[in-house]
Amino acid sequence: MKQLAENQQLCLLYIQAPDCGLCSVMLGKVEQATQRFSELCAARVELHVVPQVTGEFLVATAPTVLLFVNGKEVYRAGTFINVRELECEIEKWNKVIN
Repeated sequence: MKQLAENQQLCLLYIQAPDCGLCSVMLGKVEQATQRFSELCAARVELHVVPQVTGEFLVATAPTVLLFVNGKEVYRAGTFINVRELECEIEKWNKVIN
Protein backbone atom coordinates (compact mmCIF):
# COMPACT_ATOMS: atom_id res chain seq x y z
CA MET A 1 0.00 0.00 0.00
CA LYS A 2 2.78 2.40 0.81
CA GLN A 3 4.20 1.83 -2.67
CA LEU A 4 0.86 2.77 -4.23
CA ALA A 5 0.78 6.06 -2.31
CA GLU A 6 4.39 6.83 -3.23
CA ASN A 7 3.89 6.20 -6.95
CA GLN A 8 0.92 8.54 -7.38
CA GLN A 9 0.76 12.32 -7.26
CA LEU A 10 -2.60 12.31 -5.49
CA CYS A 11 -3.70 9.14 -3.71
CA LEU A 12 -6.50 8.35 -1.27
CA LEU A 13 -6.61 5.21 0.85
CA TYR A 14 -9.86 4.17 2.47
CA ILE A 15 -9.23 1.67 5.26
CA GLN A 16 -12.15 -0.36 6.56
CA ALA A 17 -12.83 -3.22 8.93
CA PRO A 18 -14.89 -6.34 8.19
CA ASP A 19 -18.54 -6.31 9.20
CA CYS A 20 -18.39 -2.57 9.95
CA GLY A 21 -21.67 -0.84 9.17
CA LEU A 22 -20.20 2.63 9.54
CA CYS A 23 -17.37 1.67 7.16
CA SER A 24 -19.92 0.74 4.48
CA VAL A 25 -21.91 3.93 4.92
CA MET A 26 -18.85 6.17 4.88
CA LEU A 27 -17.39 4.34 1.87
CA GLY A 28 -20.42 5.28 -0.21
CA LYS A 29 -20.17 8.91 0.87
CA VAL A 30 -16.41 9.08 0.25
CA GLU A 31 -16.78 7.46 -3.19
CA GLN A 32 -19.51 9.93 -4.12
CA ALA A 33 -17.45 12.90 -2.92
CA THR A 34 -14.30 11.85 -4.77
CA GLN A 35 -15.72 10.69 -8.10
CA ARG A 36 -15.27 14.08 -9.78
CA PHE A 37 -11.50 13.99 -9.27
CA SER A 38 -10.31 11.96 -12.25
CA GLU A 39 -6.63 12.40 -11.35
CA LEU A 40 -7.14 10.96 -7.86
CA CYS A 41 -5.90 7.42 -7.35
CA ALA A 42 -8.24 5.86 -4.81
CA ALA A 43 -7.90 2.46 -3.16
CA ARG A 44 -9.90 0.61 -0.54
CA VAL A 45 -8.05 -1.53 1.99
CA GLU A 46 -9.75 -4.10 4.19
CA LEU A 47 -8.00 -4.66 7.52
CA HIS A 48 -8.66 -8.40 7.59
CA VAL A 49 -7.11 -8.80 4.11
CA VAL A 50 -4.10 -6.51 4.66
CA PRO A 51 -3.59 -6.41 8.46
CA GLN A 52 -0.11 -4.86 8.18
CA VAL A 53 -1.73 -1.61 7.05
CA THR A 54 -2.46 -0.75 10.71
CA GLY A 55 1.24 -0.63 11.55
CA GLU A 56 2.35 0.76 8.21
CA PHE A 57 0.08 3.81 8.49
CA LEU A 58 -0.52 3.87 12.26
CA VAL A 59 -4.25 3.28 11.88
CA ALA A 60 -6.14 2.77 15.13
CA THR A 61 -9.75 2.98 13.99
CA ALA A 62 -11.94 2.16 11.04
CA PRO A 63 -12.93 3.66 8.79
CA THR A 64 -9.89 5.81 8.16
CA VAL A 65 -9.17 7.97 5.13
CA LEU A 66 -5.60 8.92 4.25
CA LEU A 67 -4.73 11.41 1.51
CA PHE A 68 -1.23 11.43 0.05
CA VAL A 69 0.46 13.93 -2.23
CA ASN A 70 3.63 12.64 -3.87
CA GLY A 71 3.88 9.93 -1.22
CA LYS A 72 3.48 12.22 1.80
CA GLU A 73 0.43 12.07 4.02
CA VAL A 74 -1.35 15.43 3.97
CA TYR A 75 -4.74 14.55 5.45
CA ARG A 76 -6.16 11.93 7.80
CA ALA A 77 -9.67 11.39 9.11
CA GLY A 78 -11.22 8.55 11.03
CA THR A 79 -14.57 7.17 12.13
CA PHE A 80 -17.10 9.90 11.22
CA ILE A 81 -15.35 11.40 8.21
CA ASN A 82 -16.31 14.96 7.29
CA VAL A 83 -16.85 14.40 3.59
CA ARG A 84 -17.03 18.12 2.74
CA GLU A 85 -13.70 18.70 4.47
CA LEU A 86 -12.21 15.77 2.55
CA GLU A 87 -13.47 17.21 -0.74
CA CYS A 88 -11.92 20.59 0.09
CA GLU A 89 -8.57 18.96 0.89
CA ILE A 90 -8.54 16.99 -2.36
CA GLU A 91 -9.48 20.07 -4.33
CA LYS A 92 -6.78 22.14 -2.63
CA TRP A 93 -4.03 19.61 -3.22
CA ASN A 94 -5.21 18.94 -6.75
CA LYS A 95 -4.73 22.65 -7.53
CA VAL A 96 -1.27 22.60 -5.93
CA ILE A 97 0.03 19.74 -8.05
CA ASN A 98 -1.57 20.90 -11.31
